Amino acid sequence: MRDPRKIDVAIWTATDDDRTVEVAGRLDSAGLIVHDLDLSTARPMVILMLPCAGGPGFASACAEIVRAYPHTPAVVLHTPKSEDSHPAIEQHVFGLLPASLDLARVPDHVRAVLARWLRFEELKQQATTLQKLESTVDLVYFDFRPDTGTFCPSLQLRQIIGHADASPTMQPNPLIERIHKDDRELFAGTLFEAAKTGTPFCIQIRLTDVSGRMRFFRTRGRAFEAIDDASTARVFGVCEDMTDHMQRLAEAEARSRVDDLTGLGNRRHFDDCLASALARAQREHEKLALLYIDLDRFKLINDTLGHDAGDQLLRVISARLSDAVRADDVVCLDHETTEGEARVSRLGGDEFTVMLSGIHGKPDAELVASRMLQAIAEPVEIAGHKLTPSASVGIAVYPEDGDSTELLRKRSDAALYSAKGAGGGFRFFTQSMEDGAVRRLSLEHELRAALDSDQIELHYQPRIDYTTNRVVGAEALLDWASPTMGRVSTEEVLRIAEETGLITRLGRWTLERACREAAHWASASEEPIRLAVNITTAHFEQDDVFSAVIDALKQAGLPPELLDLEITEDLLLRENTAFGQALEELRRIGVRVVLDDFGKGYSAL
Repeated sequence: MRDPRKIDVAIWTATDDDRTVEVAGRLDSAGLIVHDLDLSTARPMVILMLPCAGGPGFASACAEIVRAYPHTPAVVLHTPKSEDSHPAIEQHVFGLLPASLDLARVPDHVRAVLARWLRFEELKQQATTLQKLESTVDLVYFDFRPDTGTFCPSLQLRQIIGHADASPTMQPNPLIERIHKDDRELFAGTLFEAAKTGTPFCIQIRLTDVSGRMRFFRTRGRAFEAIDDASTARVFGVCEDMTDHMQRLAEAEARSRVDDLTGLGNRRHFDDCLASALARAQREHEKLALLYIDLDRFKLINDTLGHDAGDQLLRVISARLSDAVRADDVVCLDHETTEGEARVSRLGGDEFTVMLSGIHGKPDAELVASRMLQAIAEPVEIAGHKLTPSASVGIAVYPEDGDSTELLRKRSDAALYSAKGAGGGFRFFTQSMEDGAVRRLSLEHELRAALDSDQIELHYQPRIDYTTNRVVGAEALLDWASPTMGRVSTEEVLRIAEETGLITRLGRWTLERACREAAHWASASEEPIRLAVNITTAHFEQDDVFSAVIDALKQAGLPPELLDLEITEDLLLRENTAFGQALEELRRIGVRVVLDDFGKGYSAL
């Protein structure tokens, strides 16, 4: 057995990838031999590529490495910018590692890739004996001969496609017909290109097995010398069944689009559905209505009866809204993938949306709005108290009120606040809601507009180590000037955001903007500079803060270890296990949680 300490890893890095030192240190600590890649020297056992932003230059480097070392496995450790930057890189590498991978696990992945590569090379050399191995090795593979277009499939592949012919060779139709029609050209073209150029390949195909089940296979292979008297090379491919993995990914994607509390679609789901429905309405010349729903006095219920009671009420309202929308109303529905299913979305807090496609005009939207308000107003007992809920609804209609998702959102939101200012009920958008600087569109409406148009600023208060007189960190501070009332204090901005349900948008915007700035500091400074961002209790109540932080860090490329989240003691006093779990998960990935304003008027703890 090869001594793992004798594995030598050559590192190729983009000029702007700053992970080289840390990755090399991880590999060296794990006992691997590490050195820079030099194409003029003897081939290394493994090549590790750090692409930074990726792009065509990275693909060219991959091709050059393959030409110089055709029998050496290459591993790409992605960054968030490079993961989708150039799909062609999969033609040149054996292993792709995601940007989210913990760097401590890189040595294990390098060893695993090398082990798979050595196994792959061994299988190529023993191509003539693979049939004998089938009784003991559960291996799905094929041997393709380009000159005749025939396959020599493994027993497992024959069983998957239901090909019972005992002949060692097989015409392509039994396999090609099982492959998804959108993948057939890719599959065939890749095999012939591999035979022509000798380029290793890695593709994913969908295949319907003999039972009718759609399965996903990652197929890796390359051309090798003829194993008989034939004059042409053959292409050998190994198929890895990725079906369970893809199913898990699909389930995770589905969960990421569902609101945990109510089971309705969340903001992400709503955004996708609105874009899809608007595109259909434009294509089919249909009308579309967007309804924003906001519960009245919900904060009072939370404050007096507690958040458990508030959550119970939200679940009741969610069920009532879903029942109130008739089955053939298209509610946050993707026409191309779903039929006959009605859904309501929850954006966060007590904000809901309903989207109606294919309506004849405003009377249809009015009918649905009236039905929803009537359903919401039914008395309900929560935590031993009888409540009579009510709501306000704002409606914008395509194409009259806007021809883009941004305009429809903005104008249905304006109509919603007009309805709330009038004491409830529903309101259709009118131009006067934007034209007049009326009181009902005061600071809370202007704050929404400021978020839409990126008119809020962040200032940074430096933190200085007085022993060295060096800046070691900075705290992000909001700064906003109302167009009609001038500069607004940070405390008032946060209060407005919390009362109007905007704290989720404002909090995510602050995290994303501040993390991007901190990532710029990290790239320009030799010493690390920590970033501190305040997270309010209301943000925790109305959003998945853990996901918000992860998204901001990934988008900016900022290491979690450079982020401080400042919370107040009020959050710690809440008996909410979800808050505690989120804080623990953040600490686990390296984010530091800081107690701010401990007691009253004191510094961060």
